[in-house]
Amino acid sequence: MKKIGIEIKWAAIITTFYCIWAYIENATGNHEGFSNIIIFGMLFIFILILMMLLAFFDKKMNFYQGKWDFKQAFRFGLFLTGITALLNPVSHYIIHNSISPEYFSNLIEYQVAKGRETKEILLERYNFDSSMYQNMRDILSYGVVFSALLAYFLKTKNYTSPVKTVELKSKKKK
Repeated sequence: MKKIGIEIKWAAIITTFYCIWAYIENATGNHEGFSNIIIFGMLFIFILILMMLLAFFDKKMNFYQGKWDFKQAFRFGLFLTGITALLNPVSHYIIHNSISPEYFSNLIEYQVAKGRETKEILLERYNFDSSMYQNMRDILSYGVVFSALLAYFLKTKNYTSPVKTVELKSKKKK
């Protein structure tokens, strides 16, 4: 548990932040008018990257004593991404059933009013299941990319992790 405790902590923080962010979007009217949703989305990604950066520093300083190589950092990012993806259905359920239950119907009405698609196509595209799939895909793909980038930039220069050597006992012949 100690090995992945930091990953679980930061995945829970990121998941909670996702719910709080959805609440802020809803409270500011972005789940009704959708006029500033792109700006809010970019701001969300920026804050999310900062949170991942803090998570990487937390793991590097508190588990690896300030030194790690690319492989260790990347592995941490992948575990963080995986745990965040596992927590995603919980946050998705909270958001679409408690914080903003009218999100999909508002989005469909907005798109129909703009004349972008027919209501049938939009009903197929904007629903809980397709949104869940899209969020999981985004978490996993962006998580891998950001993990690789952060691991590359946050690795300790000229450091290779100690290699554990295992001695093999030779069998004695009788």
